Amino acid sequence: MSPISKISLLLGSQALASAIGRPCFDQVSLETTACSLVTPSGFWQIYQQTDQRSTNLFPFSPNGSAEFAVSQGSGGTNKLDLIVSFTNVPCPPAGRGPYNIQFLYSNSTRAGYSGTGNPTIDVKAITAPLPKNKVGDTVIPYPTWENMEDKTGSLIGTFRLPSTSNGEDPTKTKLFFINSSTCQSTINLRFGVTSSSTAAGSVVYYQNYDKDFFVPGLQISYNC
Repeated sequence: MSPISKISLLLGSQALASAIGRPCFDQVSLETTACSLVTPSGFWQIYQQTDQRSTNLFPFSPNGSAEFAVSQGSGGTNKLDLIVSFTNVPCPPAGRGPYNIQFLYSNSTRAGYSGTGNPTIDVKAITAPLPKNKVGDTVIPYPTWENMEDKTGSLIGTFRLPSTSNGEDPTKTKLFFINSSTCQSTINLRFGVTSSSTAAGSVVYYQNYDKDFFVPGLQISYNC
């Protein structure tokens, strides 16, 4: 699948499944505050056209990177959605709310940000544990388009990354607040191109938490 047909988010292994004390940013002033963050621990690509297929995107490469991808073709066909899992979320008394689901867009040159159609991305709640499948002696999560249909809940938020076609500056840092969540130790979400549009669209965003080139992205903030 080409970069033109997907939204991609590359996550460094050191940050996955971890609650970390990196700064978060105010959406207007972008001033740092003393928030803690949880980053995703699991990514699964699911496919409208092959509805029993599931691709585990973590780890994607030997250094533990993972790829985040959503897209759709013309007419709202051939959709590619993403299931994201946050685990070990520190609920009270270990952590303090609100627990904000957000996307911190920054360092677009390093992220290799690009795309077509500049689509709005829907974020939906997952209302049940992820389905599992046995591979050898190991039982692993195995969400697919088919088995996630009855586990996908209501729309909880939307966001759209900056685009020069809309008169926006894609080089500026911006925090996209998606919604607050009731704390659970595991929070699963579904991402996809908005169902309100049938136009083809994709976005590409690579995220990395390596020591020297911090490129933010999808996260849950708490203790703010």
